[in-house]
Amino acid sequence: MWFPRPHHFTVAVLWTAYTHLLTQCPGLPIAPRLGICSGAPGSGKTRALEVLSKLVANGQDVGSMSSAAMLRIIAAADASEDPGVSPVVLFPDELDRTYSANSAGSQDDLTIILNAGYKRGAVVLRAHKDKQAEVVRYPCFAPVAFAGLATARLPDALLTRTFVIHTTRARREERPQPYFAMAHDAELAEVRESVGRWARDAAWRFAAPDKLLEELMDPAVMDVVDGRDHEIWSCLWAVARSAGGEWTTRCMEALVAAKEEARGNAVGSSSMRLLAALRTHYADLERRGRARVGIGPDDACTAALELDPVAFHRFEGREELRPEGVGQLLRQHGLKSVRVRTGTGRAWGWHWADLKDTWERVLPPMDDDADTPEPEGGDGGADVFGQSR
Repeated sequence: MWFPRPHHFTVAVLWTAYTHLLTQCPGLPIAPRLGICSGAPGSGKTRALEVLSKLVANGQDVGSMSSAAMLRIIAAADASEDPGVSPVVLFPDELDRTYSANSAGSQDDLTIILNAGYKRGAVVLRAHKDKQAEVVRYPCFAPVAFAGLATARLPDALLTRTFVIHTTRARREERPQPYFAMAHDAELAEVRESVGRWARDAAWRFAAPDKLLEELMDPAVMDVVDGRDHEIWSCLWAVARSAGGEWTTRCMEALVAAKEEARGNAVGSSSMRLLAALRTHYADLERRGRARVGIGPDDACTAALELDPVAFHRFEGREELRPEGVGQLLRQHGLKSVRVRTGTGRAWGWHWADLKDTWERVLPPMDDDADTPEPEGGDGGADVFGQSR
């Protein structure tokens, strides 16, 4: 697999190992989601799911599935008396189709399962198909790794439970070796069994409730993140602490890098990502002395597509964001279009002062340019993952 950033590999490795710990440690309460997203096809999302499904514990490479099928797969594993077969790990692909503009309302059941099923003990209630007076309780706790072409229409609550990896197409010199199931699945099986043995040996760290709480409430993580971010990162931190060696350092570097990445991408609702793109666009206009009183929908749409292609090139299913969509998103924050002076004259649009007031209220602050790290030099070297810098 190839990912654009080194910390993506760390997240994928620790998440994979955590699925093995879940089968050995019934006290571990959280099953974070792993989301692999991109703005264009051919970025390795499906290949990543395919490989990961061969490395996790109890992987089910299911592709596209209905919510009913998902519940039955989870319930069958949960009901098994064989040790180590639960929880099952699911890999739904092409979630951009499920959450497209044309599927409004049809994905509600799936959203409930994905959101609720990240906590152990979660169930979904359904009426019995033959006895309407009876209610069936379906367990829905399961780790999930999904892939899709954009995050713009994924539910915000799902993204808060997810380690998001934004992929892009690798250059020819960056591409990894080709994967062939007949040639490589035996090697992947050996790795999976090895990680499974490690999980069985490490399970003692989480057997006692006080030890489990100590691992999950480590101040090293709590000082960096809180709330749901702490919930999901404490899982990877527990794996890193159990593994020892360089893994605690790599996990903390991944946590810091993910925070910076989230701040830059303004991961959240589509309207927040639009505000983040407009903020960046306005800062650039100010630096060049070209800022006007306001901005029109065409320019706002162009800025969003250029500055956040992952979200807005596949905004309406297979269609990119349109100028009229800009107005719909900004209305979510109470911003209505008015007559303003833009760079091309007077037109319907939005005052920068109104936009600035809104993004200061809903977005995290931008780092000053002086605090922004310099990009790595193009020395042609490679990092520990074999990626060209």
